[in-house]
Parts: sequence; C-alpha cells; structure tokens
Amino acid sequence: MANGASPASTSTCGSTARCRGSEKNGRGRILPQRQPNNLTGESREAVRAFGLVTLALCLAALVIDGLDYQLLALTAPLILAEWGVARADFGTAMAAALFGMALGAAAGGWLGDKVGRVRALALAVVLFGCATLAVSRTHDVAALAALRVLGGVGFGAAGPNALALGSEWLPVRFRTYVVALLAVGTPAGGMIGAAALPAMLPSLGWRGVFVALGALAVVLGIVLLAVLREPPHPAAGPAAQRGRLLSSQFARLNAGVGLSFAALTAIVYGLGAWMPSFLTAAGFTLDQALTASLTFNACSILGAFAAGWLARAQGSRRVMWASALATAALLAGFGATLDAAPGARLAIDALAAAVGFAASVGITTLYAMATLLYPADVRASGIGLGMTSGRVGGIAMSFAGGYLLDFAGGSASVLFGALALTALLATSAAWLVRGHLPASGLAVS
Repeated sequence: MANGASPASTSTCGSTARCRGSEKNGRGRILPQRQPNNLTGESREAVRAFGLVTLALCLAALVIDGLDYQLLALTAPLILAEWGVARADFGTAMAAALFGMALGAAAGGWLGDKVGRVRALALAVVLFGCATLAVSRTHDVAALAALRVLGGVGFGAAGPNALALGSEWLPVRFRTYVVALLAVGTPAGGMIGAAALPAMLPSLGWRGVFVALGALAVVLGIVLLAVLREPPHPAAGPAAQRGRLLSSQFARLNAGVGLSFAALTAIVYGLGAWMPSFLTAAGFTLDQALTASLTFNACSILGAFAAGWLARAQGSRRVMWASALATAALLAGFGATLDAAPGARLAIDALAAAVGFAASVGITTLYAMATLLYPADVRASGIGLGMTSGRVGGIAMSFAGGYLLDFAGGSASVLFGALALTALLATSAAWLVRGHLPASGLAVS
C-alpha cells in the first residue's frame, strides 16, 4: 500500500485518524490507548519552577487574607475598651469585611474568568492594603465598618483568583494537594496573628499593627503584578462540559457546595470572631483566649492538609458526611464544657483544636470540589460563588454571635447550640451533589 500499512491494520482501524492514540496487544490486535483523565490528571506533566513560585505567591495572598480577618477579632477587646462600645454594636464592624468579601468573591471570580487571574488578584490585594492602612486612622464603628467593607471587596476578589491561578500552574494530578495547601492560607494568617500580636501590641498598638499589615499587602500586590502571568489553559472540553455558571447544568453543584460553604464558614468565622470575647467573659485572660484561638487556627491548618489526602483516599462524599457530623458533635461538647467547667482550660483548648480540624477538612474538600468539578471557563466564578456563600454565612454569624452571647447573659450555650445545628447543614454537599471526587481520585463517580 502507498502508506505502507498492512491490510490487517487498515481493516481494523479503518483510518489513520482512528488508529492515532492506539496500541497493539500481545496478539497484534489494536486496542484504544488509555487517555489521561481530565479531572485529576494521570498525565506525567512535570512540575515547573514557575508553578511553584506562583503557588507561593498565591499562598502569601491568602495568608494575609486570614490575618486581616483575624486581626480585628484579636484586637477587638482593645478597641472595645478604647471606644467604649458594646459587643453587639461592634458586630457591625465584624461583619463589614465579610459583606465586602461576599461581593468581592462573586465579582472577582467573574473578573478573573474574563480579564485574567493575575490582574484581578493584584488589584484585589492592593485595594485591601490601602483600606487596611486607612483603618488605622478610624475612631468610630461607622468609619471602621465602611473601610472594612472596602478591604473585604479586595480580599474577597483575591480568594477565587488565587485558588484558580495557583492550581492551574501545577499538574492536574497534584491539584487536590495544591488546593489543600492554598486552603491553609486563611487559618495560617489567623495563627500568625494570634502568635505575633502579644509581642507586637505593646510597641505598635492596634493602630500600628494595621499600618504594618496594610503596607505589606500593597507591596505584595505590586510583586504579584510584576512576577506572575496567566496560566496556559487547556483546550476547552466538550460542549456538554461548558456552560454558564448559573445554568441548570451546575444547579446541584452550586447548591450543595454553596450551602455547605455557608454553614462551615459561619462556624469558623463565628468562632474566630467571638472566641476571645466569650472566653474572656468566662474568666480566661486575654493571653489565654489568644492561645485558644491559636490552637483553633493551628489545627485548622492540619485539617486542611489532611483534606488533600482524605478527598483522594475516601472520596469527597464520605469526607463531607464525616466532617459535618463530627463538627456538630464537637460544637455541642464545646458549649457544654464551657458552661459546666469554664476553668477547664486544657479541655477547652482541645475542643477548639478538634472543631478547627473537623471544620477545615470540610471547607478544604469543598474548595477541591469547586476547583476540580467546574470547567476552566467558569472555574474562578464557581469558586467565587462558593466563597460568596461562605461569606454570607460568616456575615450572619458575626452579627448573630454578639446578640446570642448577650441574650444568654454571657453564656456561650445558645451560641454553640446554634453553631451545632448549622454544622448539620454542611451535609448538603454530600447528598445534593451528584458528581463527587471518588475515593480513587481518578474519575468522577
């Protein structure tokens, strides 16, 4: 034959195009070649140095995100004493950043899909830095809340773009682990703040700490714009895998991930915002309350790392069931212990650690689901939608936390009861979403 093919090979394949990507078995019969899986990536693409640099810078942006939110919570007792305002009134300032983040996550995810992850991320970080610098000049709750909304828009926009950008520059087979590492950013920021604040506050005061963080964020934003570049997106998938984020195609995924994000973020942000306040009200010193917050955030980091492995080993459906139910049980135990034995410091620290671990496993698994289950053309928007839902939950609990504490006369039992019930809502991702990351990590089940 003109192309040198044997009659057998021609009759078996029918054409060169059909033979492409095929191989022969031991009997000479042509078999289809196994293609790399598009979800978790069986391809052996190498890790590039630039991908690691991108990952490190995206992680730095998320660390500052967590430090920003925890900074106000950790300095709240000092601000409350200086300004002479009630905890319930200060809830407006606590929730303001979350309100901005809710807007920023939705808008920033859409912007990142349209104009590029890098520009959207750098703009978000600079915006946050400038707002944080301005917070240091405030003298009342209204001004503080307004600036926290503006700063929240910046870091709300940074989150989905940092997750999408950091994961897209690494081979697909590593993305559950990349997502787990990036998810560490927010609790790591809180941990750094809880660890560093006792040493920084005597010399800088709470205003000086906000100046330092704001300047750091502005510098980081400039570095991001100068160093990073857009990822080389793979070719678009089949038409069946593409579509508008709010179409019926993604309805169950949007609902399951969104409800679970809202529930777990409400718990994490509620405890992060009010733990120093309800522990000091129970008789803890400020340093002891900050230690409990440090323990909570440190174990959140361990939970995030564990989720990267658990999602592949057990599948996202089982992990979400376990995370939600364990978080609910631990919260109930936390509240009961705080009321019955408020002086049991070791028990309180252990329960704070366990809640942080369990809730973080669930949140990180949700990030992995959003990153791997949404196609590239709506990936940042999908992550942003989940994060917006989470911020809405956080807003609700930041407002409600102060009122629940005051309603119970300083007792945390009502607050923890509400948090335990909220944890049950996090099971939504387990039973609403049909396509999950499977236990093998190689295909959607």
